Amino acid sequence: MNYRYLLIFFILVVMLFASSNSYCTKPEDVIIIGGEKNYPPFEYIDEEGEFRGFNVDLMKALALQIGIDIKLVPMDWVDAHISLQNGEIDAIQGMNYNDARFTMYDFSEEYLKNSLVCFVRKDDTEVLGLNSLTGKRAAVQRSDFAAYALADQGEIEVVFFSNLDDAFEKLIENEVDAVVGNKLTGLYIIQKKKIEDQLKIVGNDISFTSYGMAFKKGNTLLINEFNTALESLKKNGIYYNIYEKWFGKEILPAWKQQLKVFYTLLVIIIAVILLNLLFIRMNNILKMEVEKRTIDLKYVNLELKRNQRIIKESDRYKEQILNGIGNGLITFDKNGYIITVNKSCENLLNINGRDYAGRKYDETDLGSFVNIHQLEECLLEEKQFILQEKKYIKDGKENILSYILKPLFDLNNHNIGAVVTINDITEITSLRKRLAESDKMNSLGKLISGISHEIRNPLTSIKTYIDLLPKKYDNTEFRDKITKELPNEIERLNELLTDLINYSKPKKFKIEKFDLRLLVNQTLDIFRSQMDKQEIKVNYLEEQKIQIVGDKQQIKQIIVNVLKNSIDAIMVSGEIVLELKKDNDHVVLSIIDDGIGIEEEDIDRIFDPFYTNKDNGTGLGLALCYQYARDNDIDIQVTSSPGEWTKVELIFNMFTG
Repeated sequence: MNYRYLLIFFILVVMLFASSNSYCTKPEDVIIIGGEKNYPPFEYIDEEGEFRGFNVDLMKALALQIGIDIKLVPMDWVDAHISLQNGEIDAIQGMNYNDARFTMYDFSEEYLKNSLVCFVRKDDTEVLGLNSLTGKRAAVQRSDFAAYALADQGEIEVVFFSNLDDAFEKLIENEVDAVVGNKLTGLYIIQKKKIEDQLKIVGNDISFTSYGMAFKKGNTLLINEFNTALESLKKNGIYYNIYEKWFGKEILPAWKQQLKVFYTLLVIIIAVILLNLLFIRMNNILKMEVEKRTIDLKYVNLELKRNQRIIKESDRYKEQILNGIGNGLITFDKNGYIITVNKSCENLLNINGRDYAGRKYDETDLGSFVNIHQLEECLLEEKQFILQEKKYIKDGKENILSYILKPLFDLNNHNIGAVVTINDITEITSLRKRLAESDKMNSLGKLISGISHEIRNPLTSIKTYIDLLPKKYDNTEFRDKITKELPNEIERLNELLTDLINYSKPKKFKIEKFDLRLLVNQTLDIFRSQMDKQEIKVNYLEEQKIQIVGDKQQIKQIIVNVLKNSIDAIMVSGEIVLELKKDNDHVVLSIIDDGIGIEEEDIDRIFDPFYTNKDNGTGLGLALCYQYARDNDIDIQVTSSPGEWTKVELIFNMFTG
């Protein structure tokens, strides 16, 4: 197998995993792109029914670069034009530019340029280009523009063939003197037939044609995204790997090959001269370096004193930061001895940090505030415990603490201790209980609790780096890492606030009538490849057309989130059953999966803001669905048997039959 193809496959796989880990594509972000189903090598359906070609590989690479899902649809060329004009697809993956088409569509930047060229045998020294074909036999493809180009030359015997494959065979057999035709198609056939050592291109290219993606007029944002991704693919070399996969390395005319050899020799000569100059320069630098080192030794003691001062200042700076954090924080070394207790923790627990610092955890009353067994597992087994709660007595009153236990690691990933962050959620818990009955979606207590929980994780990471700062201050690798990681933690906080704003800001409500059965089946198509990969069976709805009234996009978002949760609950191998029933008053859509189920105590909380059991979830997905359901007069009922199944029923009260 060609190693170049393996490299392309490897790059595409790496980009796929990166995008799936770092970006969660929303269903409405699926871009539908049409293409000619029989136009090799640009795009065609092969013998196995797969949609292949240069354009197909390029579209997939662009989608991975942007971080979106695409759906490639092979179709007849006329149907592709009609579908784009009607908005049934978002783009056509390859179309040549002309003035008429510029009035109909908007185009991306050029990603391919084609032309007509003259192919001859490798040993031919007479034909040097199109202008030297007088009196020769030249093969062309029927209906190709090449015939018109040769007609302008005159006195050339033109031989027509149905395709360039046959024309190249006749050229090799010396039955024609040249083949004039599409450059890229010719390169593809030459590579496919492995006849690169028998043919060459002579003369200059003519009749240049530019290709790009075609979009419906006004889709500027999408065009800009694809243009940016295309530029990135060219910079990182992926575009050229795809080009070589389908068209091979360009067959240069003889004069260009000679020019290339000349430039190569010139570069070698310049490199030798530069190396000689470099050696001379290095000798001078070494002499200067010896003198410099001698001077530097005199300043070593001064530098050591300065570093000691920096460490002391760093310790004071760290202490100020820790004491400025609103959450209580306690750190331990790997043997369980307490290192630091910040001011917030002292005020929260009504303790004196000096009485705790330097003592082992089991020599103090920390068991009143955190679970000692969990602390031991965190220190010895590197386990972490998230959002644990514990009741304690303060000033004669019962209070509730929420805490997180996490192990600490150095730059070599060695366990160096543990950290616990503590927050008093007594008032939040009380407020949450008082507001829960009035309206879940406006429960201020749960919002505050969720935000504090989500913010606590980045703060813990920030604290970890601060704690290592005195020891690793002069470590360049550590400074680089803290420079990269701390902004990431801050970005996590920013993403949380963005989700919260999207959750709370007013939504535009658009009422329309549509077929619920069709919407469900279209939504299933979004997850088709993922369910096939996870071996999940699912049925499409086949009942009669059922028209409902509401905001189509909001209802689609509800169905998407329910299906996604079902898929996540099954993970690998299972079944999702969809049922759609109608009576005189309601339409009921049931989505049933045989996944891990939901615990009884969690059923009433799944629509609460910030409540989630997923590692990377924000807990706003189902909460947003609940809000959409209220806006569209939809009742949601969830039943489940832990470890066996979950059933979600969407009861629509507005429909037209």
